[in-house]
Amino acid sequence: MRIASLFFVSSLTVGAVFCPALHSAWAQDNAADVSAGHSLATKVCAVCHVAAPDQRTQPMLQPPAVPFATIMQRPDVTADSLRTFMATTHRGLDKPNGMPDPDLADYQVKQVVAYLLSLRK
Repeated sequence: MRIASLFFVSSLTVGAVFCPALHSAWAQDNAADVSAGHSLATKVCAVCHVAAPDQRTQPMLQPPAVPFATIMQRPDVTADSLRTFMATTHRGLDKPNGMPDPDLADYQVKQVVAYLLSLRK
């Protein structure tokens, strides 16, 4: 099983190198996720965060939560840590002011993560 998994991952890597169409399709999917994630972040996350420089409204939370651009400068932030953080309810009796669960579907989490990763400089 391990050999089959290794072959599959290797073939994907080789496919991306030797098959420009496959790489192009992935880049288009990623660009679509980044765009959808930006749109979602400016609607859902911007209530508390500065999610994007072009968001139409200022956060209602005062002071605002950490801006997305600042979060993405942290070296320990990864796609996995972002997915885990967004999928976890943070507000509770022990943290009444914690971040509420944004209650996003898996595909929406993927989109917001793609957008956040696009902010990394």
